[in-house]
Amino acid sequence: MAVELVIDHIGASGDGVATQNGQTFYVPFTAPGDRIIATPTEARGKGQAATLEEMIAPGPDRIKPACRHFETCGGCALQHLPPEFTAEWKRQKIIESLSMAGITEAEILPTLTSPSGSRRRVEFIAAKRKKGVMIGFRLRRSHQIFDVGDCPLLAPGLLALIKPLRAMLPAVLPRNSTAKVMATMTNNGPDLVITADTELDLGMREVLAAFTAENMLARLSWRQGSNRPPEVVSARLSADISLAGVDVTLPPGGFLQASEDGERTLAAFATEALVGAGHNVDLFAGVGSFTFPLADSARIHAVEGDAELAGGLQAAANRAIRPITTETRDLFHRPLLVDELNKYDGLLFDPPRAGAKAQAEEIAKSEIPTVVAISCNPVTFARDVALLIDGGYSLGPVRPVDQFLWSPHIEMAAVLRRQ
Repeated sequence: MAVELVIDHIGASGDGVATQNGQTFYVPFTAPGDRIIATPTEARGKGQAATLEEMIAPGPDRIKPACRHFETCGGCALQHLPPEFTAEWKRQKIIESLSMAGITEAEILPTLTSPSGSRRRVEFIAAKRKKGVMIGFRLRRSHQIFDVGDCPLLAPGLLALIKPLRAMLPAVLPRNSTAKVMATMTNNGPDLVITADTELDLGMREVLAAFTAENMLARLSWRQGSNRPPEVVSARLSADISLAGVDVTLPPGGFLQASEDGERTLAAFATEALVGAGHNVDLFAGVGSFTFPLADSARIHAVEGDAELAGGLQAAANRAIRPITTETRDLFHRPLLVDELNKYDGLLFDPPRAGAKAQAEEIAKSEIPTVVAISCNPVTFARDVALLIDGGYSLGPVRPVDQFLWSPHIEMAAVLRRQ
């Protein structure tokens, strides 16, 4: 049965939150102060998810969305809110997570937000149906695919691929099948990895090679199933990115920060925090997004669990004659221990969303003077930072960085110093 609600605030997932008669409702695409009619759907935690049916009166913060697909496409949650509202809301998410971890006196700097059209990495979902191929994103909380036309998030080079992909994919996908298309902008054009449960024959390979040439791709790879390594089908040029003036070749599907603007912001924060540290260690180093900027003024040991990423990082460092060494090591199961850590003057760690609990416990016991913590998850960030504080570190400024525009996600960087 539909209910009339007034939205009180925006919850952690980006939905508007309202309370009525002791019941909490979560309503997507609503803003504080909105008076609405909504229909409850399913239980969510201790509350109810609900669907917006009618806007009786908009709240003072509501604005016109930047994209005509908003509320239909499942890719964005916050386009109806002003940029300054979203920036502060994301900053508050960090404050709340730190507070829940017992950290109540942190200095949280203003959020720095990447511009629209700057996302250089995206994963599309493609589905072949009777009338052709749909390509875009899944609808919110659904397996259905929204066929994207425009997207103000994406770099123009990625957006330009949608129509050609829609025309090409019917030749390589069987009917009623789906595929994932990971697209990354590189110095030499887009790099594509297509994942599908389909074995390529000669004709399909020729189609993909022609697509690479016609659309000026750097490289196109095919992954037959999600558990298989990608196979490079066609490479026109090297899939390089530039990190502090060094060209690094990405492995197919290799992780990269979502925007160049966000990457530069985080790297600048880290290099400023580690000024004067002559020998640093970069944990969860990836392709070297922070390794190479730090190597401009210090020796760096980069540790990464993916052997291909670590190998590419070392090869680029060798070509550019940078003072970098690398190590392939699973830091979740084999964190660097205290005796290994104590030979460094500074440390940076940037783990996946799960955080780095085991590694943080070892860092907390170390004598490293300065630690930079970077994360894309406020909850695990707060947990790991709390471990370092308990070990005797003091928390300095925390910088929120929003390179996931109009989504609930936020990245953050913090400096901690041994007391």
